[in-house]
Amino acid sequence: MSEKKTVSVRDIESLLVCLPEIQKARVVVNDWGAIEEIHILTGLGRNPKQIVRDVQSALKAQWDITVDRRKVSVAQIQTSLPASPGRLRYVGLEVKTNGRTGKAEIVVTLDRAIENQTAVYVGKTVTDSSEIGMLLGVARATCMAVNLTLTPPNAFFVDDVATLTIGQKDAVCVLVDLLTPRGNHEQLMGCAVVKRDIREACVRATLNAMNRRLEVLPHRSISQGGAGRGARDAEGDKPVVAPSPETRPGQMELPDLKPFDKGETEEDAPGKPKPESGEISGAPGRYQ
Repeated sequence: MSEKKTVSVRDIESLLVCLPEIQKARVVVNDWGAIEEIHILTGLGRNPKQIVRDVQSALKAQWDITVDRRKVSVAQIQTSLPASPGRLRYVGLEVKTNGRTGKAEIVVTLDRAIENQTAVYVGKTVTDSSEIGMLLGVARATCMAVNLTLTPPNAFFVDDVATLTIGQKDAVCVLVDLLTPRGNHEQLMGCAVVKRDIREACVRATLNAMNRRLEVLPHRSISQGGAGRGARDAEGDKPVVAPSPETRPGQMELPDLKPFDKGETEEDAPGKPKPESGEISGAPGRYQ
């Protein structure tokens, strides 16, 4: 008996966007996996009826799927879609250790090119200064910075961090959970070889775990105020909270993440202004 290949929604959408003039495609299926709706976004270069026929022919030829033309809707726009944002880049890592409390404040800065500007995203966390606590804090701050680029409730959370030796090289592995609007949890893993600093390798390993999924997740534009707001929802100003361990099997809880008390460090001294994060280069004002 021949085994039939399972066709996913992503497979169909990837095929449809390869057709002429089609810029975006969204496929809606029912609980049994049958196609209910196909939504197409195109330019003005072709007749919508011809595009519908192309969609039907492509699905029939590729997977022998027959779709009623009434299930295919076509929307045409006059201007092309804005360019996709560039990949997130690692900008810097800052660690401030408090000798009296044994806590460390970790700041991870990322940026990306979007809408002809450069958006800066800053993730901050406070953790203990042990080696594993420091690496968990670095990975968590990286996830917080990345979450600022996403449309809620999509978000990444750190599950675990480990170090290993492979081929006489030290490396860092980071296990990350992706939370989607449907409440599904997808576990992703990224690795990076330690070149200069193990903490920088932890940042790169965390980004390595998330980069492929970031390419397909919905992202915020600069106009939505995503950059530099901290881990908050831009629309409702609600904090982005990690799911509880009960809803996330295998989740490792992070060390105590209480912020520094005022006056414990020079940066937090009373009366001294604190720097703002999330400045958008080339755009007036700052995003809180």
